[in-house]
Amino acid sequence: MTVTPHLAMTYIASSQAQKEITHNEALNDIDFLAKASVINTTVSTPPSDPGTGDSYIIAASPSGAWTGFAGSIAGYYGGWSIKTPKAGWTVWAQNSNRLLYFSGSAWELLATPQVDGTLSWTPGTVAAGSGVSSAAVTVSGAALGDLALVAAPYNLQGLQATAYVSAPNTAIIRLSNSTGAGVSLASGTWRVRIVKA
Repeated sequence: MTVTPHLAMTYIASSQAQKEITHNEALNDIDFLAKASVINTTVSTPPSDPGTGDSYIIAASPSGAWTGFAGSIAGYYGGWSIKTPKAGWTVWAQNSNRLLYFSGSAWELLATPQVDGTLSWTPGTVAAGSGVSSAAVTVSGAALGDLALVAAPYNLQGLQATAYVSAPNTAIIRLSNSTGAGVSLASGTWRVRIVKA
């Protein structure tokens, strides 16, 4: 029988007997794959008493009913339904509270692309009602339009710190003082994180 191209669900043949079996198996596949949420990604042996709908990403060196299916997704519906993932599939991993995607060869953490840079900087005294900018912070991969975040190495005593991409691979940290008094800051290592747009 032929199967669907993405989820590998079996098509019902026109002259097939007991069509409800094929249909129900397809519903089960949709149930655990369409909004995939797996209990664990580090288990290589099928649980001895799984509940209906329990799903797992099969870990390395699997055994029992999972033998030969490392990296596949297994869902339990009176027996194990095992699906080989395709590039782009996403799964919520309950054991790590992370969203994973299948790269085509392995499950990877789905994260927003970001790059970091640091700067050793002594802002000195920032007068009330004024501000000061840092020297350029090299952040390889930063581009105009990316989101910039800044982390100070100490208490800013009410100063506001922002960062922005000023040119490709370059960010600037800006301190503003609206406290009503001058604030003096010592030397420290500042960190800028660029979240790619």
